[in-house]
Amino acid sequence: MRRMLAPIFAAMVLFGVLAAPGAAITGGQPDGEGHPYVAVLLAPGITFCTGTLISDQTILTAGHCTSFWDTLAEEEGLETILVSFDPVASVDDDWMPSGGTWYEASDWITHPDYVDEEWPFTYDYGLLYLDEPVDIEPADLPDPLMLDPIINANGQTHQTFDDVGYGIQGTIVGGGPPRRAITWERKIAEQRYRPGNGAVSGVFHPTWFFLGNVPSAQHGGSCGGDSGSPVLWGGTDTIVAVHTGGYRLGYNGVLCGRITSLNHRIDLPDVLAWITSNLR
Repeated sequence: MRRMLAPIFAAMVLFGVLAAPGAAITGGQPDGEGHPYVAVLLAPGITFCTGTLISDQTILTAGHCTSFWDTLAEEEGLETILVSFDPVASVDDDWMPSGGTWYEASDWITHPDYVDEEWPFTYDYGLLYLDEPVDIEPADLPDPLMLDPIINANGQTHQTFDDVGYGIQGTIVGGGPPRRAITWERKIAEQRYRPGNGAVSGVFHPTWFFLGNVPSAQHGGSCGGDSGSPVLWGGTDTIVAVHTGGYRLGYNGVLCGRITSLNHRIDLPDVLAWITSNLR
């Protein structure tokens, strides 16, 4: 019953490839204790996402994660999401915890304007609440419209962004079709803003923030399992967007190399207001 998270795909073509939601950092570098507030969010035996601690009890993630958990709660009786901040989470082959430190979270909400059927043209934000506070310094929220100068400028920028997450980290080849490699390790990918915001295809949503993916050891790219991972202003602990999807390349999409990484910005005043008004 193990599944990568897969909300209804939008029938949208951008840069010549089909959009697909982020279901991990391919390439990149092990993060170690670099971002201790980033966690793997495990629906035991079923699926997982990444999230960011933004208060001692609140984790920011993607709305298609929390919405899917609602479906699992209704259809399969899911009651608790298990949360680990370990640099390498202890998860067995059945996607069940097998050691390490885990916390329980039995409550979550999805942004009221998130609509599965309209993904990714929607407000893809969710909040997960730990049952008990944790003694971990949370990430910082951005100033309102922090990304505007970059989005509104022409051409490239020297500013970098860090995407930190768990999940699929390449493929296992041999002995049959390629299989996704999941090491449950927190990794960091350095990315840059990719100008255009839909200008190439003529489509756009005001919450979108595109980054360029380079699935390499130096940079890395987001892939399945990084849904909800933080996009941080490079070299800081300030989260400016949540990773929500990307554009597949490679054999049957298995390789998780993508031209661009789709993220939903949280520096928009109405999004920030929703987040801060729902902190615990």
